[in-house]
Amino acid sequence: MSLLPTVRRIVTGHNAQGEAIFDSDAQLAPYNPATPGPDPAKEGDMGFTTVYRTTSAPADCTNPWVDIHNKTVDLADKTGTTLRVVDFAPGVPGLMHRTVSLDFAIILNGEIELELDNGVTKMVKQHDIVVQRGTIHSWNNKSNENVRVLFALLPSEPVKVGDKELESTPLPKFLLGGGADS
Repeated sequence: MSLLPTVRRIVTGHNAQGEAIFDSDAQLAPYNPATPGPDPAKEGDMGFTTVYRTTSAPADCTNPWVDIHNKTVDLADKTGTTLRVVDFAPGVPGLMHRTVSLDFAIILNGEIELELDNGVTKMVKQHDIVVQRGTIHSWNNKSNENVRVLFALLPSEPVKVGDKELESTPLPKFLLGGGADS
């Protein structure tokens, strides 16, 4: 078992004359979100590659973009979209959580168990797409290989069941943009 290849991120934009340009073309190595650095992910670690984040909807494509890869940021943004690749190490149980967001998960490599808070599970495999609508869930890699999932998290209204508003679950500080020790 070895780490999956790095993600290549290409970002386009415009020059002063309004012509399309390539702003960035970079290989992004996954980082370990559980470290304060964050540090590069090693074999056996969960690896995050935060590809892009907007802070508003609709997105602002006029002003310069901000590269947030290798910076600890909240799992989901309350006003913008987050695009992240997550590598799940083999045999590592997931973290049961809910974010106030609409998440699109595309399985890029391998297969992984999606578990809901009531214990019901589904195995999802390469090329499957999951639309996660504010439910409490966990991603569990029960295989012997790394699994890679592309997540697009869009802000949403909190889910309401009757008169009750369902909130985000408490998350470890490392998933809230604070690093492991903050």
